[in-house]
Amino acid sequence: MRWRLAAVLVGFTALVLLVQNIPLASYLRTVERNSIITALQRDAFTIAGFSVAALAVPAPTPQASLEKVVDDYSKKNGARVVVVDKQGIAIASSEGRDGEDYNNRPEIKAALDATAVSGTRPSQKLGEDLIYVAVPVRAGDKILGAVRLTFPQSEVDATVNGRVRGLGIAALITLMSAAVIAFFLASTITRRIRRLRDAAEKIAEGDMDARADVSGGGEIEELAESFNTMADRVQAVVESQRGFAGDASHQLRTPLTALRLRLDRAADLMDVDEPAMDQVDAARDEIDRLQRLIDGLLVLARADNQDHETVPVDVSAVAAERIEDWQALAGERDVSIELMGRGMAVALAVPGAVEQIVDNYVDNALEVVPEGSRILVTVRTEPSGVVLTVDDQGPGLAPESRDRAFDRFWRGSQDGSGSGLGLAIVASLAHAGGGTVWLEESPQGGLRAAARFRTQPSTAAAREAPSHRR
Repeated sequence: MRWRLAAVLVGFTALVLLVQNIPLASYLRTVERNSIITALQRDAFTIAGFSVAALAVPAPTPQASLEKVVDDYSKKNGARVVVVDKQGIAIASSEGRDGEDYNNRPEIKAALDATAVSGTRPSQKLGEDLIYVAVPVRAGDKILGAVRLTFPQSEVDATVNGRVRGLGIAALITLMSAAVIAFFLASTITRRIRRLRDAAEKIAEGDMDARADVSGGGEIEELAESFNTMADRVQAVVESQRGFAGDASHQLRTPLTALRLRLDRAADLMDVDEPAMDQVDAARDEIDRLQRLIDGLLVLARADNQDHETVPVDVSAVAAERIEDWQALAGERDVSIELMGRGMAVALAVPGAVEQIVDNYVDNALEVVPEGSRILVTVRTEPSGVVLTVDDQGPGLAPESRDRAFDRFWRGSQDGSGSGLGLAIVASLAHAGGGTVWLEESPQGGLRAAARFRTQPSTAAAREAPSHRR
């Protein structure tokens, strides 16, 4: 983002320089060319002043003093100089062409007609364009002759291009300075925006205490203040909802327990009446289901309210312990539970999370697998973390159902069993420790329930992993 903002600022500066300097360069080129022509006209009139004495005589002839002036000027400025009398015959020339007739030159004829002229004409001899200036030599109202200066167009263009090049260098320096300023300016702006983004990401990850840095002034400070105000309100709402779920679940346990005791007492006092006892048993089942739902809500509320502190956990050891506890129930249903990967696999998780995840996955598998089938629990270490998978040979789930399975109160069947909170608790516990959970089709033909835990950052800590016997 910093580089993009700096590129935008530099691009805007470059656009301004182009819009400004292209017309300015054209104008400067015109001004410089006119300035050179004006200087040539001034020099031509100066040489014309020196030529008056030589041209004032009845039959003008070359003079050493005039020749010296012409030669010195030509050597100093690089211009070709010729001085002619009123018949157009050269009496002084920087090229040594004294006595040559220049009367056929249009600019000479114009100067002899008392008109100072300037312009550009091609030179067949030199093979390039020449800039010329021709002025009359006057003595009062009398025209004594003319002075012509010619200058190569290429040298004039070189001089003009040098001035324009200086403008380009100045623009380049300006652009480089703007790039440096834009980089530091963009860094300052994006640094504050990144801090605001980091605060938003922390809140999205569950750190409701994260706040944006309010400093620096300007609109970003106002945005940070608004963001913090919003975060305070969101935190208050979330904590209120979490507190309500936990408090409501806790408060419902006592009346439910009392209602169950009353039903048991009523059943003991009733005469043997099968229809009435069936109704009492159905009421007991509904109370038990409601009790499981409340217990699940309490567990979920605790998972949401925890401080996300993680500890090193040997996932293989935890899985082996929990599978041992589930073997008795699995044996009653003629189902085998096997563990693959008994080596140490240390990961980071919140306390008790791995145990509950294994229990939920195995419990769900036992609910759906047929008799004589197998449940395979696998623990393996990958570069991305420690992966726990539970594969069963049950009916599996459709892809759309697997996508919704971790939603709260979602149940795969409508027979009234289950609270719909087991997988939601799994997801909450895994996410609290920085892990992930998912469901996919199992190679055994049923469903694979998986969880990935963050790995221990150092091997030394792995050796210090605590015991997980409950």
